[in-house]
Amino acid sequence: MTYYINKTEARSMARADLTIFNETQALMKQVITDAGNGLYQTTVTDATTMTESTPTITITGSASGPTISGTPTVIVAGSTITLGTTGTNLNSIIADINDAAVSGLVASKNVSNNLVLTYTAPASTSWTVTVGAGTANTPLGLTAQTYTATNPDSVTYFNCWQGTASDRAKTDQMNQVMKYFQNLGYTIERLKNTATGKTLKWVISY
Repeated sequence: MTYYINKTEARSMARADLTIFNETQALMKQVITDAGNGLYQTTVTDATTMTESTPTITITGSASGPTISGTPTVIVAGSTITLGTTGTNLNSIIADINDAAVSGLVASKNVSNNLVLTYTAPASTSWTVTVGAGTANTPLGLTAQTYTATNPDSVTYFNCWQGTASDRAKTDQMNQVMKYFQNLGYTIERLKNTATGKTLKWVISY
C-alpha cells in the first residue's frame, strides 16, 4: 500500500510547529499584560524567535582552572574589572566579574573549568563586544579583540519579509502569526526595528 498525504495535509503538518506556537504565545502574553495596564497597542521588539534583537556573544578562556595573583584586571565592553578581591581561584574570579555588574555581562565556567563570559549585545546595528588588554588576560586565556555575535534567526525572518532572502517556511510562519491575531480581531503589523535596521518588530493594536 502506498502512503501519501495531499498538499493541504502537508501544509497543515508543516504549520504544526513550535516556532509558530511560541511566537503567538509570547505575543499574546504581552498583549494581555499591556491590555491589563490600560494600553491599546502592544509593540514587541525583542525576545521572540522572529524579533530577537539582543543576541548573546560567548567568549571562552583557553586556560583550564585558571588562578591569578595580586589584583589583575579584565576589560570588557569598556569596563575595567579588578579581580582578586574575593580570592584567586576561578570561582572567585567569576564572583568578582559578576559583582562588577557590567551591563549585559555574565561570567560562569564550563565543565572543563574554563572561564566563560556571556555578553548580551544591546539592540544596535552592530552586535559586538570588545575584550581589552587587561592584565589578567594571560592567566585566564583571554585574547584582546572585538567579538561579533552570530546573526540570530530574526535577521533571516526580516530578510525574507524584505524580499532579500527566500525561505518559504519562515515566510509562512510569519504569515500564520499574522493570521492568528487577525482571526482574533486584532490589527497586526510588521515594522522595521530601527535600533538594529535588520530585525522586525510586531505592532498589535486593539
